[in-house]
Amino acid sequence: MEMKWVCKTLELHLVLLLLLILVSEGFDLNPDDRNSLLLFRSLVQDPNQRLSTWVGSSCTNWTGLACDNRTGHVVSINLTGMNLSGQVHPSMCKLSYLEFLILSHNNFTGSIPLCLGALHSLKTLDLSRNRLLGNVPDTLMRLRSLRQLVLSDNQLGGYFPWWVGNFSSNLEKIDMSFNSFRGEIPESLFYLKSLKYLDLESNCLLGNVHDFYQSLVFLNLGSNRFSGTLPCFSASASSLAVLKLANNSVVGGIPTCIASLEALTHLNLSFNHLNYEISPRLVFLEKLLVLDLSFNDLSGPLPSKIAETTDKSGLVLLDLSHNRFSGEIPLKITELKSLQALFLSHNLLTGEIPARIGNLTYLQMIDLSHNMLSGSIPLNIVGCFQLLALIVNNNNLSGEIQPELDALDSLKILDISSNRISGEIPLTLAGLKSLEIVDLSSNNLSGTLSDAITKWSNLKYLSIARNKLSGSLPNWLFSFEAIQMMDFSTNKFTGFIPDGNFNTSLNFNSGRRNIIMPAIAKPRNVDIEIYVAVVGTNELSFNYDLLSTVGIDLSDNLLRGGIPEGLFELPSLEYLNLSYNFLDGQVPVLDKMLSLRALDLSHNSLTGQIPGNISSLEELTLLNLSYNGFSGFVPEKQGYRKFPGAFAGNPDLCLESSSGEGCNNASIPLVPGKTSKEETDEGLISIWVFFVSFFVSFYLGVVALFCSGRMRSYILQTKI
Repeated sequence: MEMKWVCKTLELHLVLLLLLILVSEGFDLNPDDRNSLLLFRSLVQDPNQRLSTWVGSSCTNWTGLACDNRTGHVVSINLTGMNLSGQVHPSMCKLSYLEFLILSHNNFTGSIPLCLGALHSLKTLDLSRNRLLGNVPDTLMRLRSLRQLVLSDNQLGGYFPWWVGNFSSNLEKIDMSFNSFRGEIPESLFYLKSLKYLDLESNCLLGNVHDFYQSLVFLNLGSNRFSGTLPCFSASASSLAVLKLANNSVVGGIPTCIASLEALTHLNLSFNHLNYEISPRLVFLEKLLVLDLSFNDLSGPLPSKIAETTDKSGLVLLDLSHNRFSGEIPLKITELKSLQALFLSHNLLTGEIPARIGNLTYLQMIDLSHNMLSGSIPLNIVGCFQLLALIVNNNNLSGEIQPELDALDSLKILDISSNRISGEIPLTLAGLKSLEIVDLSSNNLSGTLSDAITKWSNLKYLSIARNKLSGSLPNWLFSFEAIQMMDFSTNKFTGFIPDGNFNTSLNFNSGRRNIIMPAIAKPRNVDIEIYVAVVGTNELSFNYDLLSTVGIDLSDNLLRGGIPEGLFELPSLEYLNLSYNFLDGQVPVLDKMLSLRALDLSHNSLTGQIPGNISSLEELTLLNLSYNGFSGFVPEKQGYRKFPGAFAGNPDLCLESSSGEGCNNASIPLVPGKTSKEETDEGLISIWVFFVSFFVSFYLGVVALFCSGRMRSYILQTKI
């Protein structure tokens, strides 16, 4: 198990510290070793002056060193995380008694020195998390005493070293993850009896997933190009604690022998091509904490029993999302009392959400979205009093939002969008003061906006679009300090757009943003990136990123009156849609909207001249001012040709002719052969294209996992 190796590493560092404090006390550095170290230091950039203690001759005073108490020879160097840079100078190779060389978490560049193979006493070589380039030199095969070879998180490449499996009979740990090695794993590595820990994640390795013939504790081959079917790993039946094969091309079913791995705590087979049904005989032991089978092609009913559980142990994270499971959610899942995260989204599940879901009192996250679940959200869910994220969008759920949901006072994410939920937004939801992401869109909600919403002081994203809400927009509408996106479109709101509180939102007023948006995203979806990590023995941590565009959408309502000037003075606003209302008056100047990317004011009754500074808005890529009452002359230098169809349907508006003679009437479609109706449709398509090409999709995904202190990250939509 990775935790054991973390502990083992800590023990190693403690031993080194004791050597530094006790063993070296009173003994001088060997003069030759001292000269070699001073040469190394002279060629290293040390901005934090961490090596400034390398003066004098007493080994005890030299940071990161431990020496032999008889000879004064350096036996250990540990310079982890000292922000050092430069190249690893060959003078290090003259420290012939060196047993531990740890230079991890720095910024060393260049290649691995060939002469390191001369350090015949070396037991640990850790150069991880630097910027080293090139191949792993064959000279390292001379290190016959080596126990740990850690080269992860560099820029190393070439074919995977052929000699790794047969140069040291003491080698216990190999970590060459997050590099660019290619080719196949040498056969000798499968038979290296001393090997306990192997991490080759995120390389370009290929070949069939092979069985190993030693007692492994940790095996991570994730994010490579491995194929074939799953072996049983029977030689590791009593030892293997962590097995990660995610993001490969493994095919076939999951053999029931996998459940015979007695020590297994983490299993990640996500992002493969696994198929068939899960055998009812595949039942894992209670030691299993994390099971991720997501993003495969598994089918059939959800297993009625996937793992043993006790009152004190059992699954913490279960992810079966993005498969083709069908049928109802089995009641046995509600008996996994240790469960803290449950992800069953993007399947073909039917039936109701089990009422006994409330038995999962440790549950922090539940995602049942994109299924065909029916019925109402069970009231018993309030038994999950630690719940942080409730995501059930895109189902066939009905009924009303129960007032008793206010008992979930830790809830940060609530997404019940795209269902058939009706009734009003209960006043009691004011008690959910921790809410940050709320999506109630695409339902049958009615009534007016409740002042309860103002209690959501941490609100970042709010969508109540595509409902039947009515009444006037309240004065507190723009009073949320952390708000980033609000979508109130396609309702029956009346009255005026509130004028005030525009300066409250930090996201609307923080100036230019330099966030690079993805090229493709889903239109009008509430998406976030959720990070889940299992830390310690069985505790889950939760975090998320909201990468949404900064925007306001009040389109397709019954709003009237003028546009408040304050709405056009928000320097960070990227998207503003007020189309399909009854707004009148003139458009305020746009010169302060430095971040504006899309503006749709179409299908209103706006008058006056087109704002003169449209061409100065460098970020603006979509503009639609069609079907209003604009008038006057628009010079070509205003850049209107960047926005075909944006001015159609304004009979009194003249656009400067490209020939310089007169002007074109703006009511004539700018695209030859298009009618006004067709051009209107094109304007609508433009806004949809904006969402597709710009609006960030952040869909519940989960990061994290694997192994105690340092777990692999999941992102439910962009899982690594």
